[in-house]
Amino acid sequence: LEDITNKGVENGLVINSITLGAERTKEYYIELPIDIVLSGSYHGIGSFVSSIAGLPRIVTLHQFDIATDKKNDSLLTMKITAKTYRYKGEGA
Repeated sequence: LEDITNKGVENGLVINSITLGAERTKEYYIELPIDIVLSGSYHGIGSFVSSIAGLPRIVTLHQFDIATDKKNDSLLTMKITAKTYRYKGEGA
């Protein structure tokens, strides 16, 4: 979460909310969905999405919605779900 928040701030975005979902256990890994709502410029959002790919762990982005911000029509608001993964291992 800290890495995702930092990437948002580095790209000039305002993080409106970050909500952890329930972990989902798959055959070989555990998936953690994270719902994110953020606001900022078109280029800031694009840079944020690009910078997520550079994180040290696997993060995939799903189900995004981008709209004009209700409070400031020169900004965009994006709702997106990020998913992180970890190996289940022997003890999980």
